Amino acid sequence: HLPGHITAETLMGILRDKASGICVDSEGFRTAGSMVSVLPRDPTLPCVHFFTATPDPSRSVFKPFIFVAGLKPVPQVKSPTFRDDPAKQIPRFQSTVDRRHELYRRHQAALELMERDQERGQKLLQMLRGLEKQGLEGMDALLR
Repeated sequence: HLPGHITAETLMGILRDKASGICVDSEGFRTAGSMVSVLPRDPTLPCVHFFTATPDPSRSVFKPFIFVAGLKPVPQVKSPTFRDDPAKQIPRFQSTVDRRHELYRRHQAALELMERDQERGQKLLQMLRGLEKQGLEGMDALLR
């Protein structure tokens, strides 16, 4: 990167910075999902948004997304719905339900692996970061 040249990757690194206190994963509070957006000056080019959709950006992957007409939600990131939702019953919240979407649950399983087996966890994280890099490269190609 050129000095003073901020990229999506630069911002992802900032959001992953635990030493600065930006990325938090302790003391009962954890950084929720994080997002980086690339907004081209050329209005004919699409805006590309990168979402983690999972907590702790230091161990999450930023996934590229472009809003388009007729968009259908991906089932893996849609929170489940419940026929007897405690949020909609009176009195409210007398019971709890698991609202984690599939991607969130799988991310938690990956975090557990990273903590339980550091060698396998590091390999998994490297593979996921490789996928993230492919997303960044795809965005660069699209915007060129």
